[in-house]
Order: sequence, then C-alpha cells, then structure tokens
Amino acid sequence: MKRSCYFIIFLFLASTLQAQLSGDSLDRIVTQKDPAKKAAALISLCEQFRYSNPDSLLSAANQLGLLGGQLNNKSWKANAAFYMAVYYNGKGNADTALLIAQKNISRIKGEDEEKKLLAKFYSLAGVSMMRLNKQKDALEMFYASLQNAESINDKDAIFKAYNNIGWAHMELEQFDKAIANLTLCIQVMKEINLGDRYATPYNNLASCYGSVGKPDSAYKYAQTGISIAQKITDYAAEANGYSIMGTFLSKEKSYEKALGNFEKAISIREKITDPFYIVSDLAEISDLQSKTGKTAEGIANGQKALDIALTSGIDAKLPMIYTALAHNYEKAGNYKEAAESYKKLYALKDSLYSKANPKALAEIQTKYETEKQERKIEQQEARIVRQNYLFLGIAGIALLTVLLIRSHYKRNKLRQEAMLKTALMKQQDMAAKAVLEAEENERQRIAKDLHDGVGQMMSAAKMNLSAFESEIQFTNNEQREAFGKIINLVDESCKEVRTVSHIMMPNALLKNNLGIAISDFAGKLSNKSLQVHVSAQGLDERMDSNVETVLYRVIQECVNNAIKHANATTLDISLIRDKDGISGTIEDNGKGFDTNEKEQYKGIGLKNIISRIEFLKGTVDFDSAPGRGTVVALHVPL
Repeated sequence: MKRSCYFIIFLFLASTLQAQLSGDSLDRIVTQKDPAKKAAALISLCEQFRYSNPDSLLSAANQLGLLGGQLNNKSWKANAAFYMAVYYNGKGNADTALLIAQKNISRIKGEDEEKKLLAKFYSLAGVSMMRLNKQKDALEMFYASLQNAESINDKDAIFKAYNNIGWAHMELEQFDKAIANLTLCIQVMKEINLGDRYATPYNNLASCYGSVGKPDSAYKYAQTGISIAQKITDYAAEANGYSIMGTFLSKEKSYEKALGNFEKAISIREKITDPFYIVSDLAEISDLQSKTGKTAEGIANGQKALDIALTSGIDAKLPMIYTALAHNYEKAGNYKEAAESYKKLYALKDSLYSKANPKALAEIQTKYETEKQERKIEQQEARIVRQNYLFLGIAGIALLTVLLIRSHYKRNKLRQEAMLKTALMKQQDMAAKAVLEAEENERQRIAKDLHDGVGQMMSAAKMNLSAFESEIQFTNNEQREAFGKIINLVDESCKEVRTVSHIMMPNALLKNNLGIAISDFAGKLSNKSLQVHVSAQGLDERMDSNVETVLYRVIQECVNNAIKHANATTLDISLIRDKDGISGTIEDNGKGFDTNEKEQYKGIGLKNIISRIEFLKGTVDFDSAPGRGTVVALHVPL
C-alpha cells in the first residue's frame, strides 16, 4: 500500500514539474525573434511532449501553426497539423485525426521536397484507422509510409513504418508476419542507435509472443518495453507494456498478478487521458474481476468503460466491454442482465464492424458521384465517335457477333464440363465421407466390444483369481509371489484394454471440443519418458463432426508414429483456428526420417494422414531428416 502511495505522489510531482517546464519552455520560445529557430524549437518541443504531456503538445502545435500561418510556411503548417492530429488521436478523437491526415496527404502528394512529411501523415492516417478498427485500410497506409520513407532513405520513418505494419498484422492475428516486421523494426533501430530509445516495438513483440503461446519471450520483451518507456518518459508505451503483461498473465490464469499490471496501466492512462486505451484496460480489469469473484467491482468497472466508450464513440471496444459485463452478471447470479449483455454482444457481431464513419461515407459517396459523372462524359464522347464510324463498324460488329456466338458455344461447353466435374467430385467426397464414417463406426464397435466384452471378462478373471487366492494353501513364498504376478498381469491387461477402447472411441471428443479432446488424449500419454505439450487456440466453438473426427485421428496417427517409430521423448502439438481455417503442427524430437525417400510415404500411417487431410481439402507437409526429429504441418480450410 505504501509503495502504491509513493508511486502516485511521484507521478503527481513529476507531472507538476513537467507542466512548469513546458510553460517555461513555451515562454522562452515565444520571445525568440528568429522565426526559423522558433519553428525548430517548437517542433522539438512537440516531439518532447508527444508521449508524455498532451496539453503541452497542443499548446506548442498551436504556436507552430500560428507562426506558419503568419509567414505562409507550408512545412511549419503541416508539422503543426501533424502534431494536432497526434493530440486528437491521444484524446480518442481518431476521426478528427484521420481527416487532418487525409487532407495533408492530398495536399503534399507528389511534392518531392515534402516526402518526409508525407510518410509521417500516411503513418498517422494508419494509426487513426487502427483506432477506428479498420486494420486492412491502415495496413495500406503503413506500406505507403514505408515506400515514401525508403525513397528518401529516412531511417527514422522506416523503422516506425515496420513497427506499424507489425502492429496491423498483429491486430489481424497474422502473428508470423507481425513478428517478422517488428524484428526488422528493431534491427533498423539498432542501426541508427535507437535500440534503447523506443519502447513500442518491444511491447508489440511481447503481445505477439503472448498470442502464439511463448510466455518467456512475451515476458522478456514486455519488461524491455516497460524499462525503455520509463527511461524516455513515454507514458503511453509504459502503460501498454503493463497492459500486455496483464494480458498474458491472464492467459496463464495468474489473475491477481494480471490485475496488478492492468491497474498500473490504467493509472498511467488516466494521467495522459487516452480514452481509447482506458476503455480497453477497464474492460480487461472488469473481466478479470469476474474470474476472481469481485463481481460488484467488475460490474462497476464495466459500466464505467461502457460510459466512456459511448461518450467518446469508441465502438471498437464495445464487444470486450459487453463480454466482461456478461461474465460478471453471470458470476453474480444476475442472469437477466447477463442475457441482456450477451444479446447486445451478438448484435454487435453482425453490425459493429460494418459501420463506417459518416464523414468517411460522405467522402466515398462524393468520390463515387464524381467518377460516375466522368464515366458519363466518356460514354457520350464514345457515342459520338461510334456514330462517325458507324458504317465502318458494321463489318466489325458482324465479325464480333460470330466471335460471340463461338465464345458462347465454348462457354456452354466448359460450363457443362465444369458441372460434370463438380458432380464427380461431389460423388467422390460423399464416397470418402461414407468410408470415413464406416471406419469410425467400426472403431466405436470394436472399442465397445473391448470395453464391455473383453474388459469385463478380464475384470471377472481378476476377481475370481483374487477370491481363489484366499483358498489356496501355498507351500512357500515363491508360489505366493508367482500367483501375485499372475493377478498383476491380469490387472495390467484390464487397464490396457480400457486404454485402447478409450483411444479408439474418445468420449472427450463426443462431450467437448477438439482442443479439449486433444488435451485429454495427450494427458493420457504424458509420463516420465514422454512429455506431451498441447496448445489450442480458437477451438471453443464446435465444428462439423467429420472435421473434428478427421483432425483427431490425424493427430492420433502422428502421435502414434512419434511413439512407435521415432522413439521421441518430447512432443509439441499446436492447433490454431482463425478466419482462414485450422492450422496445426505436430513436432517431435525423435530420430526422424528422410522425406526424399518415397518408400517412407508408402506406409499405412502416412497414407492415412495424407488421405484424411485431402478429404477435408487441406494440405499436409512433412519436414524431417535423420537425427533431427519430425514436424508435421497441416492446414484445413473452413
């Protein structure tokens, strides 16, 4: 408690001192007589307060804008507009920031002397779009920023573009691409000796590694980001670092530690008054409080987040707020409010992300009407040309008619062939599905026979032997020990029959989703000689039973190969479901095999894996070599 109080007092004193410093700095700049030096000092001050003092940033930007307007200096006015847009982004007014960026992009475009500013405005437009939940549009802006920065070899803008591109891929859950771009960002930073002066890329890398199940890397980069942010007084990045720490601690179910990190984050957010991230952190805190039983506090924080989001127009955060409220109401037994929150959540899924900003829609509509009018003028001009050359065009029209008839005939022929091919493929799919279903039914029948028939008889045999043991008069200890070994063998046989029957007919797959079924199967295999690790993401919702069954059997076959043929001691199974489908890897540290030898693929096991995945229209690849284990990578579209 004392440490928390000291931290709050420290932040208060620091902010007071900084406010005084910013006021003194601005006063000294205002008295500066040389306009160029004054403008340079104001730009430097804007950079200084960009991440730590929004109000001082706005004041310096206004001074720069006034100076640029008085002397009609385009560059100074553009820089002032840039920092004002940064201020609006920080205050949650992403719409306003985006309009400023787009206006300046239109003005600067094509002016070589201002390409550095153009790169900055593209970057700013992308950041605004990210806050408006338009990640794909933002990605285009970030690549445009990178292109402009590379054309003038502006290293500072290049590393920021890589960071933003990585951020966009991260939000689109394309974590491999995100990690690659963020790594490039840090490389460029180190080339220009900025490796310890910019925290955001480390925070983003931490978030990516946390999302792909690598907590050690996530923790390392988050700590690095927080340390750098504290060193350079970047409050936003420091808060982001704590928020990211809280996120992966929550995934590891360390809820109290996660809460502590989010509370640190929000205390900093409230200091710099960034409603976009305040709402996000409040929603995370609310959800964590539902998991720790603090439902009254969770509901209060969720409502606070909702009020800020609705007031500030932060629609992108509404799903996570309603999810947190629903969890709290449900945990508190208030099922009416829980149902209402879920209802709002599901309504958002259908409508929220299709909404566009009214101003942006108006601009799109204006652009559409302009292009439509231009096309109409072009059509009128073309009609005049056709009338002038009408007689010369008759022969061409006749020839075109013949070609069209021929083309129509070919199209019909191709269409018929395509329909026939589709029907044939459908029949093949149905046949393959029937074979798989018959195979699965036979597995279940054999499993039931083993469990209910052989298993019961073995159990009865063990009971009879145990009963018979008390009636036998053993002449020596050797006879008694031999008889005990017989009972133990029967007992082990009972367990083996039960295990085989459960593997052949996995009840976990019937009762739960694929992720839980795989984890259950792996749990039965893990022992001192074989360590099995399972990572499953996005599999909470049930899929088609054939898809789940096929994937379960494929993983089962891969695991059996690793145990029986590869003599593996460690097995890593990873399954991730995203909008493109299901991707998975099964990696072992066994003896491996030569993938170039075609004989390896003639075995029943690998043939089964390939044929099952092909049935689902998926792909499977084997990466292995003698002595370095095997990786089976598969992808199934949904």
